[in-house]
Amino acid sequence: MSLSRTLSIAANAPLRAMLVEQFAALGCYALRDGQLGAPGDDWPDAAIMDESHCDPKALADVRARGCRTRVVLIADEPKSPPLGVDAVVTRPIRFAELVALIDSAPARAAVGPYHFEAGELRAPSGARLKLTEKETAILSRLARAHGAAVSREALLRDVWGYGPNMSTRTLETHIHRLRRKLEPSPEQPRWLKTERDGYRLAASEEDPAS
Repeated sequence: MSLSRTLSIAANAPLRAMLVEQFAALGCYALRDGQLGAPGDDWPDAAIMDESHCDPKALADVRARGCRTRVVLIADEPKSPPLGVDAVVTRPIRFAELVALIDSAPARAAVGPYHFEAGELRAPSGARLKLTEKETAILSRLARAHGAAVSREALLRDVWGYGPNMSTRTLETHIHRLRRKLEPSPEQPRWLKTERDGYRLAASEEDPAS
C-alpha cells in the first residue's frame, strides 16, 4: 500500500477523530497531527483546518517560508478562501467533496527529458515509461517537494508507512531501479539527485554537474 500523500488535520477532537477514521479507511494518506509548523520536507501535501483551528498569522508565516501545502478550510458558512487557504468546504461536510478538494492538485514535474504527471512518466515522443507502484509513489513525493530535498526518513514514512526508527535498504534499491530507467548514466545521476540525507528532483535546466 502506498502512503505517498501526507495529510494533517487540525480540528476539535470529535471532528478530527471522525476524519482520521475516514481517511485511514481509504488507505492512501499518511496522517499527521496539528498545524503547519514544520519546515522543509516535513510540510504535508495537504491540510484540513477547522475554522476555529486556523491561525491566519501562522498560515501566512509558513506560506512566506515556501510552504506549498494545499489547505482546505472547514467553515460554518460559504465564503471565499482567505489568504493562504486554497479551498473552503462548508458544514455539513460531504466527505467525497473534501477528498476531491484535497486531491485536486496532482503532483507534476519535469524529470530530465520526461514529463511526470498523474502517476505517468512520458518521453518527448509521447512514449510512456513503465513504473511500479512504489516508483510512482517516490516520484510523486519528490515532485511535490518542488526541487527541495526529501529526507530518507520522510520517504520511508510517506511511501511505505515506516516509523522514524526503521532502517532499510528498500528505498535505496528503488532509487537504483528508478535511475536505471531515467538516467543516461545511473552511476552519475543528472535528474534524481542524492542529498546528504535524502533525494531530490533536479530542474531540467540545472547544471548536471551540480
